[in-house]
Amino acid sequence: MPQYSFEDIKALLQKSISLGFEAELSITFSDRPGEYMIIIYDDFCSFIKCGTEGESALQNYPSLDELYKAVQPDGIVLERDWEKITELYCPDFDILNLW
Repeated sequence: MPQYSFEDIKALLQKSISLGFEAELSITFSDRPGEYMIIIYDDFCSFIKCGTEGESALQNYPSLDELYKAVQPDGIVLERDWEKITELYCPDFDILNLW
């Protein structure tokens, strides 16, 4: 179970972009072997399945709320699967003292 709610993470991502950091949040799930990532930019955000060439997948969204509700690679829906998150890691949050 994650220590942070989606609303908490959304606020941290929005704070980081307001401070000029395109934060990269790594996510692992209890029922998935791979690693995933959310990256926030000034005008959109991305959900990425990390992996070797051919295994990676990228989807872009105009908002974090849309990303949260959409079907992601490997059938992940963050709104449904948030409680399956085992780790959230973001070095940018560390640098900015946001955690």
